Amino acid sequence: MDKQELGAFLRSRRERLRPQDVGLPSGPRRRTPGLRREEVAVLAYVSTEYYVRLEQGRAPRPSGEVLAGIAGALRLTDAESDHLHVLAGTAPSRTGLHRRDVRPSILALLERLPQTAAFVTSAAFEVLAWNGLAAALMEDFAELARRTAISRAGPSSGRRAPVRCCTGSPTPRSSGTTSSRRSDPLSAGTRPTPR
Repeated sequence: MDKQELGAFLRSRRERLRPQDVGLPSGPRRRTPGLRREEVAVLAYVSTEYYVRLEQGRAPRPSGEVLAGIAGALRLTDAESDHLHVLAGTAPSRTGLHRRDVRPSILALLERLPQTAAFVTSAAFEVLAWNGLAAALMEDFAELARRTAISRAGPSSGRRAPVRCCTGSPTPRSSGTTSSRRSDPLSAGTRPTPR
């Protein structure tokens, strides 16, 4: 593991991203280009201290899960992610950490959950598939995937990210049902106000 080269690679990839590329507000004027180390650490689900030590070449060898989180936070391509693994002295795993395809059985399961907001993520916390209720309650995942593809490939490349969505549409809230199985999940646990 070449710690200095790993640190230089992480720093160069961090500096090329703007906060708005990863969904963060641009905030006040920045003295240096790119994301702050703290922002990358939050997006990668690692401590700021650990990420700083990685960039400075003072951290022990990171695990595959940490590398996957950092690759997702820095919006690395598959080739860049592989290079990150090589620099860290670990073998990139196409079957585990970088798996981005969703099995048809999982897609079918999402379609059978119309009353539950459900989605599938990769090891790098990319949303790969979702059902209609998840899109209605949480995020327009198709739009999010489109924005991510543009930020990764650049606005002029025309490259699009693969998007999978179950066909189920969000169901309207039930009204007047007393069954706990069919009750409105948004009003569960609430009491009527006394008059």
